[in-house]
Amino acid sequence: MSKLSHLAVVGWIWISLAASAMADDGFVSLFDGKSLAGWKARDASYWTIEDGAITGRITPEHPCKENQYLVWQRLVTHFELKLKSRLNGMGAINNGFQFRSRLLADGDMCGYQVDNNLQTPWQVRLYDEFGRHTLAWRGEKVTIDAEGKFAVEKIPAAAGPAWFRLEDWHEYHLVCIGRKITLRVDGRLAAEVDDGDWRRQDMTGLLALQLHSGPPTVVQFKDIRLKEINSREDIMHNPKVSLPERTTECFRDAIAHWELDEAGHGLKPPLQHVPKWEKFEMNVRPAGKGAHFFSKVLLLDGAYLDAGPDLHAGTNAATVYLRARDPRGAWNSALMAKRGNLQTLHFNLFSIDLRETPGPDIGFEIRTDRGFAMVSFPVSKIDATAWHDLIGRYDGQSIAIYCDGQRMAAKPWSGKLQPNKEPLLIGAETDSGKVVRHFIGEMEEAAVWSRGLRDDEIRALSGLTVDAPPQR
Repeated sequence: MSKLSHLAVVGWIWISLAASAMADDGFVSLFDGKSLAGWKARDASYWTIEDGAITGRITPEHPCKENQYLVWQRLVTHFELKLKSRLNGMGAINNGFQFRSRLLADGDMCGYQVDNNLQTPWQVRLYDEFGRHTLAWRGEKVTIDAEGKFAVEKIPAAAGPAWFRLEDWHEYHLVCIGRKITLRVDGRLAAEVDDGDWRRQDMTGLLALQLHSGPPTVVQFKDIRLKEINSREDIMHNPKVSLPERTTECFRDAIAHWELDEAGHGLKPPLQHVPKWEKFEMNVRPAGKGAHFFSKVLLLDGAYLDAGPDLHAGTNAATVYLRARDPRGAWNSALMAKRGNLQTLHFNLFSIDLRETPGPDIGFEIRTDRGFAMVSFPVSKIDATAWHDLIGRYDGQSIAIYCDGQRMAAKPWSGKLQPNKEPLLIGAETDSGKVVRHFIGEMEEAAVWSRGLRDDEIRALSGLTVDAPPQR
């Protein structure tokens, strides 16, 4: 889902349910007891109505390898949610429901979740799907400060063995007002989070019921009721960050364009994150100089993205683009590469401490039938901890590297780019069969063209005017 689609979802219209009526306590039913009106699933074959309850089912005949969600088609902000649920199946199966969450292009979701696991010592936790993971276990009140640090206080009445069984009907009462999230189960306080981390908190989003992939499972939900609450809490606790006007016209003919905050979920051409869920975070607001206020970014801490071996930049020309930030200012890792080694290299946008200059450098290298060529510039010429638009270009006559729309280095070069069988990686590179030099930092967007972008197009990607003077 593109950023424009994320904004467009705000305009979704409340879907009127024939059986929904406002109760005296202000709650509205989201389920009429007999249909899925108002709900939408990526694969509706997993969802039915049984025993007057929304039922998600996995069987040996109908297995499930990817999480399935039934999504309520309206955003919620400050609210109370009450629902009853039960979970049965084979083994330590997992299930829950999402709130204030974001729908990804492949139908997966990221964001806040009430999470459960059958046949384990724990039931019920407040969770951050594809983010920080556990926010509060059952029996905990957690305060998260603006820097993301957790302070935990115990809830004695919720400690020890659970007072409910996941296999039996039990009621969840979730209250979300501003940054505070409170969860009760069968009337007893179970967990609470005061989320002051402005980069990761979500004040608005979607509700969704989860059917987790895995062995045979039956999860059911009923008596789903919502009460929306007017609140003076700010939607986002963000400092004001300038967002330059820029054109995206040139993305139209890119052979690949990825908004990396999706971490590959449903993106085309296909892009996968490795490993599956550890060592990265999605759905994070950017920090640092040059941040785009309305963006969400991907945080890499050892993970990387893999576009596979078949995607090549081009034969006679190529441009690669990456928007990234190294919060430490180290710039000593891979950025975006289809490499292998210097003999098999197709292209490589990288950062490293070159011997010729003091401190780290950012460079771009290619191999044509004429041989190997590289250009680079010292990181000392830019703000090392800020966001940067990095572009490597080969137009058949020269090779150049740009930063924030400005040409930083160039030299004449020619020849046909040499293809290889290496995977195109973002946030790492291959070296003689090994994945090495992982990027630690933040990434927002990447693209590849089979042509050399014009200077005015490169400047426009960074929101610079066509006649902006080149950097000396």
